[in-house]
Amino acid sequence: MGKMTLGDFFKTYREHLWGKERKKRYYWGFMGDILGELILPTDEEIIEFAQRDFTETVALRYFLQPWIMPDFYLFTEESKLRIRDTLAWYLHQPEKELDSIVNAFQIPIPIASAKQFYTVIWQEFFLSNFPDPINPDDYEEDTSPEFINSLYKTAERPDWSDTSYYASPERIGTVRTDLLEWYSPERTLDEMKLWATTGIRPNNIKGLMSDAAKWLDYYDMNRANQRALNQFGELQENGLYVDRLTLTFEKDIGIGFFKGTTKPVKTRRARFLFDRLGNLLTNYPILK
Repeated sequence: MGKMTLGDFFKTYREHLWGKERKKRYYWGFMGDILGELILPTDEEIIEFAQRDFTETVALRYFLQPWIMPDFYLFTEESKLRIRDTLAWYLHQPEKELDSIVNAFQIPIPIASAKQFYTVIWQEFFLSNFPDPINPDDYEEDTSPEFINSLYKTAERPDWSDTSYYASPERIGTVRTDLLEWYSPERTLDEMKLWATTGIRPNNIKGLMSDAAKWLDYYDMNRANQRALNQFGELQENGLYVDRLTLTFEKDIGIGFFKGTTKPVKTRRARFLFDRLGNLLTNYPILK
């Protein structure tokens, strides 16, 4: 037999899934993948957003629309179905579960209620007030590497020879150049603890408290970066566009603190965010 290509693998995987009784599948990481450029704010936006009041739903809705809707329109129909199933599942879970998701993605705006936050997103995406009641037996969590990285977009593949278009990206925030430094091994645990307990980030910008973690060493970080870049490139070659990847490793690669805690926790999982040219914007260990 010949060597199986990535495209053949995905085809076989899909056929296997649809060959058995279909359940609605969800993955918590999709709750961050749908936030678009909101999780890549500038320093100025971090400071400004932390002072805003989004207690009123109308204020939250008005703020979120330009950040999340342009990105949502790029998802394929199959990806939108996965988003819908994931939101429906988590909006019927206890608020504590939604809180842990908000903390994991370092969302830069004060959120009065995680359920309110994701309910507004549901309403904007699917034009209904709230998902219908669900039967838990109809749902299953899928943490397979193929599924958790399967929110594909239909963005037309750009002409790599012409980068003039990207001189002024179509986004609200500005593409950051220092995010890779925030989570590097040279960061101290005290810096991560300060972020988790006060909201002060490694560049001394005061934002909001959230989970905060750094890489344990450069060897693992560099290998992980290369693995993420290779996977991004392979997906592109197969006509699949993604700008967020979540990878799990065979050993601990990061250490940090959950929001508001002072006991360090290690992790084997990390997230990688790319721009449309395939440049790695940031890579950070996730604790959830």
